[in-house]
Amino acid sequence: MPRRLKLSPLQRDIVWTLEEAGAEGIVAMFATVKPPSQAEFDRNVDGLIELGLIRKEERRRSDGSLKTDLILTDLGRKALTQ
Repeated sequence: MPRRLKLSPLQRDIVWTLEEAGAEGIVAMFATVKPPSQAEFDRNVDGLIELGLIRKEERRRSDGSLKTDLILTDLGRKALTQ
């Protein structure tokens, strides 16, 4: 029997937002979930990455700057249904 993950409310918001969006830039995700602080947001994102539920992907924009996206992994999708 799979073990249920105990996610914080902020982590659940991040995962559900990614389920709806597929991928989301970090800046947009921060604006969407409205965490209490940048440090709290970073801790929660790092925790989800350690669990393998999300991953970060950097890509270069047309202006040469880097954009970091958060992407829901297959494991993250499975966790939503358990």
